Amino acid sequence: MNFKKIFTKDLFIVALFVSILTIIIVPLSKGMLDFFLVISLSLSLLILLISLYIQKPSDLTTFPTIILILALFRLSLNIATTRSILSEGHNGPDAVSSIISAFGDFVVGGNMVIGVIVFIILVLINFMVVTKGATRVAEVTARFTLDSMPGKQMAIDADLNAGFIDDKEAQVRRKSLISEASFYGAMDGSSKFVKGDAVAGIIITLVNLIGGLLIGLFQHDLTVSESGRIYTILTIGDGLVAQLPALILSTATAIIITRSNMDEDKFANQSIMQLAKDSKSLVLVGMGMILFGFVPGFPAGILIFMGLLMIFIGYTINMIEQDVDNALTRFFRTEPEKKKAKISDNVDVIKEKKKQASAANDEQTIETIMKLEVLELKLGIRLLQLVQGNSELLDKIKAIRKTIATELGFIIPQIRISDDASLSPNEYQLYLKRIPLVKGRVEIDKLLAMGGLGNEKLPGLKVKEPVFNLEATWIAQHLKEEALMKGFTVVDAPTIISTHISEVIKKHSEDIITRQDIVDIVDRLKKDFPIVVEEAMKVTSYGSLLKVSKDLLHEKIPIVDMLTIIEAIADIAEFTKAPDVLLEHVRSKLYRLITQKFLDNDGILHIVTIKPELEQQFIGKLQDQHGASQLMLSIAEINNLVTHTKDLIEQIEAKGFNKVAMVVDPVLRKRISEIYEKFGLQVAVISHAELDSKANFAIEGTLDF
Repeated sequence: MNFKKIFTKDLFIVALFVSILTIIIVPLSKGMLDFFLVISLSLSLLILLISLYIQKPSDLTTFPTIILILALFRLSLNIATTRSILSEGHNGPDAVSSIISAFGDFVVGGNMVIGVIVFIILVLINFMVVTKGATRVAEVTARFTLDSMPGKQMAIDADLNAGFIDDKEAQVRRKSLISEASFYGAMDGSSKFVKGDAVAGIIITLVNLIGGLLIGLFQHDLTVSESGRIYTILTIGDGLVAQLPALILSTATAIIITRSNMDEDKFANQSIMQLAKDSKSLVLVGMGMILFGFVPGFPAGILIFMGLLMIFIGYTINMIEQDVDNALTRFFRTEPEKKKAKISDNVDVIKEKKKQASAANDEQTIETIMKLEVLELKLGIRLLQLVQGNSELLDKIKAIRKTIATELGFIIPQIRISDDASLSPNEYQLYLKRIPLVKGRVEIDKLLAMGGLGNEKLPGLKVKEPVFNLEATWIAQHLKEEALMKGFTVVDAPTIISTHISEVIKKHSEDIITRQDIVDIVDRLKKDFPIVVEEAMKVTSYGSLLKVSKDLLHEKIPIVDMLTIIEAIADIAEFTKAPDVLLEHVRSKLYRLITQKFLDNDGILHIVTIKPELEQQFIGKLQDQHGASQLMLSIAEINNLVTHTKDLIEQIEAKGFNKVAMVVDPVLRKRISEIYEKFGLQVAVISHAELDSKANFAIEGTLDF
């Protein structure tokens, strides 16, 4: 058994919680009670020192939880000490606890009245001054921190858009901002623990005093004076032992929440540096102390000594500021200042280095600004909250990249997200290589209902759905169940934006893919099929692969089977470099994928053909121009082709078929597809070579005019 793995750091916290339960339930002996009281005092001092030496309050993110744990620990000790005082107090203070007895004897000093007054003053300082002030500061700080978050987020986004910082730095700043807000929010609640702890201490002290007197008088037959002496010492001692750690922790809490989160140095160092910053003030205070020393009745010796000390400190600081070099300034000068004095001769070198560093930073900033982002999503100010924290929109965008990579066969670049002041608060816009593609508008606090059964309607804002331009209604969130029961499709803002992005990317996939993407695909393929890739790249190029891939994506044919594409190009690249020939040859090798893509829901490929005579007529009008064939049709012929095709497709779709494809000769396929695309006719055009002989297909019509 590996004990190192069992006894880890986290066991200390577990042991502390177990100790709390043990202290509450099990009566403790005198030695164990003293041990836990010392632990309580030590932990409080540790927290106080840490609060003095940390650089920023948010560096101690566990502080709110620590306050809760230590408060519970002290309250459990209060229960234990109360049990011991009431059960063993009649045997004398030493029978209960050495620490409690020592604190009580030292403070009381033989006079119970003085002890009570001192204890009351201590409690009032803790409860009325430190705790109450810390609670109020925590409330105000938490509110101001949360109110300033939108402005700070916009500042980060502005720096990112301006190129002053990169994406990684922006992410670090956002995490720091969220951590700061969470910290001060938790401190607002944790300060209530400190306040409640102080109130509980007062109540427990009264219980110990009154309960002890009654037990001493009526159960143990002690005299009034004896019972008062014993239980006063124990109560005051217990109160001091409990209130002193509470006061220390309250002070640490107040120090933490009153500090600025922008401090660049430790609090202890920074406070001394700021107080001793003005040497003139120190000298004037010293002179004032000396003058008070000459007032009759005042302690002249102490005042004059303090005045001289203040003047000495002020004069020394002034000499250090003036860079006076003597034994005194060398003794008090800090190490960085000593080093500065030693390298004063190298000032020009340092300035030159700073100049070079500044020039390098400027160059880096320009490079950041000039960096071309392939895809950018700009959001209005209200939509920024969709990408903060555990963002559903960011998760959906990540899923989009995975889905598109699976469907299309290449990885799209990361989508940069930023704000845009030119957009309305609820608008978003997608850019491709800095060119705006689409714009949409969403309501983040509402849901979009589309469709519905029959003439069902919902109360809300009537709009056009931004993705598919459908009739839709923005409804309140509580109407979701009603909308679903009426047959509406209900989606939220992140779903709309992500769906819109996905559809636009699929539509413009040919413009997104780059030569670098092709290189990456080939490199990945080379790991599994090194011989195939090596032989293929001897006769073809990345440029040819890119051109074919763009053409395939343009006609919504995925390039997931890049192995087949490379082999097909390699087979024919030795004989021709004509792009159209390469494309049609590749498509013929992808016949299974293409046929499968255009199968209807019934598993049948519904096709239309062109009358053979008309098809031959079209082939006869093909002319070669600059290495590419062109279909030279007249305007009347083009009009007839488009019009009759549209009528034929509408007749077939009226039968209930969702997908219809036109099958033509391979030499005509691309040209006819281009004509249909120019006139907005959404018809899939495939060639005879792309039909899978094993597939079920049916000829639904023949084009003739």
